[in-house]
Amino acid sequence: MPPTCPEGCSKRAVTKGVPVVDVHTHGTGLLPRPAWAVYRFVNRGHMPPDVGFDVLGPAGVDAVVAKAVGDPIVTRFHRGSPWAAVERQLEHIRSQATAAGAILATGADAVGAAQGQGHPAVVLGLEGADVLDGRVYRVDELFALGVRVVGLVHYVDNSLGTVCMPWQQWLPVRLPVRRRPTGLSPFGHDAMRRMQELGVLVDLAHADRATTLAACAAAAAPVISSHTGARALQDFDRFLGDEELRAVAGTGGLVGLWPFHYRDRGVADLADFARHASYLAELIGVDHLCIGTDMNGVSGLMDGYRGETDFPVLTDTLARAGFTVDEIAAVAGGNFLRVWRACGG
Repeated sequence: MPPTCPEGCSKRAVTKGVPVVDVHTHGTGLLPRPAWAVYRFVNRGHMPPDVGFDVLGPAGVDAVVAKAVGDPIVTRFHRGSPWAAVERQLEHIRSQATAAGAILATGADAVGAAQGQGHPAVVLGLEGADVLDGRVYRVDELFALGVRVVGLVHYVDNSLGTVCMPWQQWLPVRLPVRRRPTGLSPFGHDAMRRMQELGVLVDLAHADRATTLAACAAAAAPVISSHTGARALQDFDRFLGDEELRAVAGTGGLVGLWPFHYRDRGVADLADFARHASYLAELIGVDHLCIGTDMNGVSGLMDGYRGETDFPVLTDTLARAGFTVDEIAAVAGGNFLRVWRACGG
């Protein structure tokens, strides 16, 4: 048995030549400024401040998957078509990455190369593939734009699948939710097949149980759920039940630990984060864990974690929970790079 990692050893663990990767973040341009200001006002007192990719180096983070958002909750606030809104967001991420001296990575080897040169890496992604709009060829167009991770759904049901937490649930007054039958649609099957043929990593975060299980059954390559938790520990719609967790792991994929907390939902504090990590490691194995913080998109954070600059707090918490040096290195980035390579990235 390898030695248990003592408290404070996580910095050694994540600098053993294995890049540290935050598998789910955003840039600072999801919404035009007036709309973003309103969103921040609504979540005042909970939402951490926006940060640029320049914080990655000081935070000890070597790479992030930075996602544009393609569902109408976001795209309707941009000028032009939903597709143009996604292109604009991706360009903003590229510009921010360049300004921070980051390298845009389209493969796992590029992340390691960037680390060797002392630069952070940014992997382009999309959260909510609504903009595909029934057109499989648009998967190829996203790939040509550099997108390498695609979340099938976000906050509204779309032509690919159905979501676990429709946007209407955010409102204090419940509205009727008109939904098609749940699960992965025939177009969702086709789009997912093309993503995996190209080497695009499929992200099932925000998918409901039916979509998650169907996507895992259809997967020809590993899939991930980039930011979630264990529903066995809290009955929160955004967390996954044991059957879903095993299904994701059964593809060879990953489940992302998520330091989210807002209005009694999510992970409460560092001890709770450790409980989720330990539960998931016991259920599906450490080789199927990663970390996704939702930087610049998350509405609230757990106690003890203030944002991306606190990323080492997460790995320190794993150390205190009894994870070994090698296990922490795997969760912090090694697992993601292995899975991305397995997908052809």
